[in-house]
Amino acid sequence: MALRDLSYFETIATTATYEEAADRLGLTKQALTKAVRRLEQDLGGLLFLREGRGKAITPLGEVLLERARRLRLTVSDIEREVRGHAQGLAGVVRIGGGTTSVENLLPAAFRELSERAPGVRFELSIGMADALKDKLRRDELDIVISPCHGEDVTEFDAEVVLRDEVILATSPRHPLLKRGTVRIEDLAEARWALQSQSISLRAWLDAAFTAHGFPAPTPLIESDSMIMLHRMVEEMQLLTFCGRHMMRALVELPCPQVTMPRNFALMTRRDAYLPPAVRLLKPVILETADLSGGPTL
Repeated sequence: MALRDLSYFETIATTATYEEAADRLGLTKQALTKAVRRLEQDLGGLLFLREGRGKAITPLGEVLLERARRLRLTVSDIEREVRGHAQGLAGVVRIGGGTTSVENLLPAAFRELSERAPGVRFELSIGMADALKDKLRRDELDIVISPCHGEDVTEFDAEVVLRDEVILATSPRHPLLKRGTVRIEDLAEARWALQSQSISLRAWLDAAFTAHGFPAPTPLIESDSMIMLHRMVEEMQLLTFCGRHMMRALVELPCPQVTMPRNFALMTRRDAYLPPAVRLLKPVILETADLSGGPTL
């Protein structure tokens, strides 16, 4: 069973048709068909069945796909380990995080590591937590710093580096501020600027309202850009839901019923090979968290 055939198979299995897989790989459909036939001969069973103009993966194919993914990650780890020994404290550290971790931890950590290992370069990906974790699973990132949930601790090596609270925030001119602490029923007529429903913070807020017997907020403005949301909140005296440290020009509207604690963790793939520069960066980030007054924001 050839590694190249397994690589081709993984691409075929994750695309709709052989033609799409061929375009992605820069090969012919015939070449991919032959690769699949070789694998089927080695395994003694079918990997795909015809389904209209496309194909459907078989149970045997599903098993092979999972093993092929694991093997690809193992081969990638071997390549990076050998390259890491050759480069020493050099090479590229691929790290992903959201605005929170980037602003609060990484500048000081990058500066510290650059002083210790001048040959290290950084590739920084800023994005949503779910997308970054998917990249970590695919070995496209070495480290992710993002909000951490119970399943993350099971799947990844995770160490908490920041503790935060997500709160209601608004313009300093919002009339509800005159009430001091508010209850969830006081927010029935409020106008909102919120992230999309696919974002975990929004899902938590909606669930909090529902749990207290109120309909989830219907936002006047919905965006995944926190910068845009904050500008709209300031200009239009709206409410939003954001980390305490991200308020900037906004102010907190105290409401204990919709205050959510959350932890940010430094995550790496469990049992994965970490190049020397990555192994050095992990404690530097942890030290940075300690130097900034501990992991509580």
